[in-house]
Amino acid sequence: MQQEQQKNNLREIFRRKLVQDAFARTMGLLGATTLGVGALMGAGIYVLIGLAAGKAGPGAWISYLICGVLSLLSVAMFGDLSRRVPLSGGGYAYAYKALGSFYAFMTGWLLALGSIMACAMYAMGLAFYLTSVFPAGFPEYGMTVIAVGAVAGLTVLNTLGAGGNKVQFVFTWGNLLILGVFIIAGLFKADTANISPMLPNGWSGVGEAVSLIYVSFFGYQLIANNAEEIVEPTKTVPRAMFLAMMVSLCFYVIIAIVSVLVVPWKELAESRAPLAVVAKAGMGQAGWIFIAAGGVLASAAALNSTIISQARQIFAMGRDRFLPSPLGRIHQTSSTPRASLLACGLATALAILPGELSFIVKAANFCFLVSLLPLSFALIRLHKTARESDPIGILKRIVPYAALAANVLLLLTLDKSSMIFGLQLAGIGSLLYFFYSRKREIRSRSGMSLILSEAPPPALKFSNRILMPVANPRIQDAQFTLAQSFISKAGRTEVVGLSVVAASSQDFHTTMSSSEDSAGLLERSALSAEEHAIPFRPVVRVSRNINMGIVHAAVEESCGLIVMGFPRKQTPDTVAFVQSVLNRARADVVLLKTHGNFAPKKIAVSLTSHLNLPLMVKMAGGLADKFGGEITFLNIMPENYTRKQMNYSSKVLAAAISLHKGRALFRVEMECSDTPMDVLVERSGYFDLLIIGAVKGANKAGLLKRTLVGYFASQIAARSKCCVAIARVEHPMKKLLFRFSDE
Repeated sequence: MQQEQQKNNLREIFRRKLVQDAFARTMGLLGATTLGVGALMGAGIYVLIGLAAGKAGPGAWISYLICGVLSLLSVAMFGDLSRRVPLSGGGYAYAYKALGSFYAFMTGWLLALGSIMACAMYAMGLAFYLTSVFPAGFPEYGMTVIAVGAVAGLTVLNTLGAGGNKVQFVFTWGNLLILGVFIIAGLFKADTANISPMLPNGWSGVGEAVSLIYVSFFGYQLIANNAEEIVEPTKTVPRAMFLAMMVSLCFYVIIAIVSVLVVPWKELAESRAPLAVVAKAGMGQAGWIFIAAGGVLASAAALNSTIISQARQIFAMGRDRFLPSPLGRIHQTSSTPRASLLACGLATALAILPGELSFIVKAANFCFLVSLLPLSFALIRLHKTARESDPIGILKRIVPYAALAANVLLLLTLDKSSMIFGLQLAGIGSLLYFFYSRKREIRSRSGMSLILSEAPPPALKFSNRILMPVANPRIQDAQFTLAQSFISKAGRTEVVGLSVVAASSQDFHTTMSSSEDSAGLLERSALSAEEHAIPFRPVVRVSRNINMGIVHAAVEESCGLIVMGFPRKQTPDTVAFVQSVLNRARADVVLLKTHGNFAPKKIAVSLTSHLNLPLMVKMAGGLADKFGGEITFLNIMPENYTRKQMNYSSKVLAAAISLHKGRALFRVEMECSDTPMDVLVERSGYFDLLIIGAVKGANKAGLLKRTLVGYFASQIAARSKCCVAIARVEHPMKKLLFRFSDE
């Protein structure tokens, strides 16, 4: 009954976890446009109009017009990309599809940083306008608390489900209603004297203003981040982008004109809440409160919209393994990317703390602009590979080149400090890619894992988890027995049972769907683990290559030791398989070949080098203690050994004796021979288990020369008359650096 329950449980988990995470397509054109308008119509006008006026004077509206027209080129580019790549993640997804992993990661990294800093700006704008109604002023730390509180509140709201989208509708269109009233009231107080001279700082001032306000025009791309939640994304996403941009551009230009007509530009530049000053001049004290409410709504709309959309991009990067895997999961209850939402909220809160608005804006602009540059090349490449049934007109072909030129021009308007800071952020991203994300993404492209366990992995140290491939049911009991010899020494340990399935197609999920029998293989392993009282974690992995599936699973499951069966038949392919695992696994490895029942009492340890010795002695001691056995340390020297060779062998023997911590008795045997393989094969008839080390090249005793890792050991295993355990300890330096390499 217990076995049947375990069987049904694992198969049920397999079927349930096989269902891929997916968003529900519930957002139509109005919802997508609302998301974009909310992101566009935020602090860009309520806060940045003052900074823009300080640079361009009354000509601030020209800066908005120029910025908007140039941004329309990027909108056209994004629209074409969204039709060709209808996936969540926006620019990151487009770059991944067309340009590969490095450009995708850097695009996503800069977009994420830009959005986080934009969120910080929106939250600060919300705090400015909310506190502007207090006549006695408000302390700086108080505004910081309000900004962080707004981020926390909206983040939590969005993690709960669809509530964030409903609130977004109220925030966005309520804000536009207030701005409409603001425009009408302001026109009655317009004074043309306030706009003379139009460009007190010349066209250079307009350019400086453009460098500040560009972040206001980037919200359209957030719509693309939500493509997997939008109905008919290939049509809806580009339309929503264009509508959102046109609505926002019209409001931006008109509000900028009204503002400089009502209030002198220098007065606007000195205020943290410039539209509140304009509203007070147009409608009195009530106008101040009225527009302050609009500023709060606008900033909240932009903040909420950016949090929603940016979390989807972080989710896409987590799903592709560039970022930690939990960020790429959809919460089953709320159907939201909860982990990525929380990560975005936390990062935004940290960005708020410095409180320097102007620098935050410029840094966000740099990140946004640089992230757009690869997308022009992505669209050019997609055009070149387009199907003949999808003809591309001359105007569409011009768009990516025009957008590239426009974005480079906008990038050149940034000051030196912003450029340097932005390049530092890009440098950090490059290091993160090469030292963390690259190898994870490579593993995700080479295979897919399904963990058949409801419980999260325990917080174990790396060296305390054992990976056990379970391809051969006949030796599973022996594998668990061997694992116990390490558990008794290492303390709390978990065994990760692995079933590797060869990928039959490019689609790992399709192969996994037809691999339910792997769950049956793991069911028997789970029962064996229960009999041996060993914590067990079953994993099925689909991989293009079986041996690399084992290597990659060891890394993904943080296993410091691999215990696996040795192939029963010796062929060139099986020998190559063994050598591949021994050479490429960034963990210690034990290969076991059994002869009948595995209950060794007479155990021999072949002494070769220091590196493998701790694992070999630990294994021998654990098994000898379990079965009441005896250990023999075999020391084989060349017939004409030198003093140097004798000294080295003596040190290895002394090390083995000092490493033996068990209760079992031991003895030492020494032989001289120039054919150590023949000696070990002959002596194997006197033992139940022969433990040998897998070494590379010649050891200091001169016994093995020019042999590949595993070759000598493979020959011993093939010819031995008893059970053989081949141990290979990964060099400590490689263990330290394996995270920075491509396995």
